[in-house]
Amino acid sequence: MYMVESKGGAIVCMLLSLFFLGTWPAVMTLLERRGRLPQHTYLDYTITNLLAAVIIAFTFGQIGTDHPNFLPQLSQYELEAAVWW
Repeated sequence: MYMVESKGGAIVCMLLSLFFLGTWPAVMTLLERRGRLPQHTYLDYTITNLLAAVIIAFTFGQIGTDHPNFLPQLSQYELEAAVWW
């Protein structure tokens, strides 16, 4: 599992997330002005977000040998705990 271990790396991750979270309302406004329905934009966003989370979990979750990887950890948890927590 890839873990950010330096303060600089953590700050870069936080700034990137703030940037992308800040651009989301601007993108919604721009697309609404061009005539696209907000429901379609939100549906595209949620599907892409789900696919990105799965891809990131399976790629970054398997990097390194020091920590338990994503798939062994997922198989150790009960299904109910993995879905709700």
